[in-house]
Amino acid sequence: MKCYGKTDIGVKRKNNQDSFATVTKGEYLLAVVCDGMGGARGGNVASETAVRGFCNTVRDGFAKDPPADGQAVEDLLTQAVNDANTEVYRKAAEDSDLEGMGTTLVAVLLCDAGNFAVNVGDSRLYLQKDGEFTQVTKDNSFIQYLLDKGLVSPEEAATHPNRNIILRALGVNEEVECDLYPIPAFDRLLLCSDGLYNMIPAEELAVLADGSYNGKKRPAGYRTRLGEMIRRANFYGGSDNITAVLLGTER
Repeated sequence: MKCYGKTDIGVKRKNNQDSFATVTKGEYLLAVVCDGMGGARGGNVASETAVRGFCNTVRDGFAKDPPADGQAVEDLLTQAVNDANTEVYRKAAEDSDLEGMGTTLVAVLLCDAGNFAVNVGDSRLYLQKDGEFTQVTKDNSFIQYLLDKGLVSPEEAATHPNRNIILRALGVNEEVECDLYPIPAFDRLLLCSDGLYNMIPAEELAVLADGSYNGKKRPAGYRTRLGEMIRRANFYGGSDNITAVLLGTER
């Protein structure tokens, strides 16, 4: 399994409030992306704290009592989200400069007991299989609510003035609700913050993810693919921080 991640400040922002991590052990692979909010300092702290807390809980879970089935994997991911939420919330409560900070979180955990994703907010997971590129997670956002109610069209949603409002985030409240998704068979998985998918259409992301954009018979390597994603997101405006993790079955 290949796995590579990359983050970039973008063109318009003065600091990078995104964070990510990948953890590859013999018994599991973990990848997580967080997009922080809450001012110049708060967003950085929120995303970094959430990534660290989330990963620590998963590591401890496998060290103490590795999940034996899919339900145990879901329980571990839920606990990791709750622990990360608690750490961000407590840190904000202890420092007035961090009041109101929060972060999105999207993560995947692949292990013998099952492959699952967890999501809070509007960072996303995409899955690529046999040329098909699909969004696995569903945004916890105001614009997604409007789409679900049929109040806006996808075309209207793309330029809606409230498209960046999210309805869930880690660290804003003492408790947080997360969404869990089983991951079916895949060739590639792409986790990313909205700074990537808001700049690049899904059909173009699909081409970049499978490495076929260079016109050569041999696809580009994962590092090159992510570099090209970020380059194009910045070329199209780079209005936000950009973070992506790409992992797949190629060897």
